[in-house]
Amino acid sequence: MSVVDNVAYAVAEREGVAWRMFRPASDYREVLDECMALLDSLGLAQDARLSVAGLPYGKQRLVEIAIALGLKPRVLLLDEPAAGVPTMESHRILDVLGALPEDIAILIIEHDMELVFRFARRITVLTQGTVLAEGTPEEIAADRRVREVYLGERNA
Repeated sequence: MSVVDNVAYAVAEREGVAWRMFRPASDYREVLDECMALLDSLGLAQDARLSVAGLPYGKQRLVEIAIALGLKPRVLLLDEPAAGVPTMESHRILDVLGALPEDIAILIIEHDMELVFRFARRITVLTQGTVLAEGTPEEIAADRRVREVYLGERNA
């Protein structure tokens, strides 16, 4: 399916009209207008009619985010959103996430500490299934236990 059809089905489902769609969701004007605005905001408008399968992996991840946003979530849960994505494309994903409206809470599960410190306002560090530390990025960076366990540093 095309990028716009993938996102359009999410919007149509949210609006409660997906059940009546006997043709592609993107054929419905009100759904299409919202989808194109969303794709434009994510830098994907030029790819709207392309097959998702033919896109680079980073753009495929952005389409996944667009589908989720088409549902107008209050919380967006992302498990390693930039995993496997080349560096230039991963920065684009993070820029998109950073530009989302403040009323969308974003919970990211991530092992890339550079990404975490760039993006997070609050961090919870888990080790072996238990909470090791919680706080702001500054507090986490200053925590001796986190540096030892997660960042690989040892105190003399």
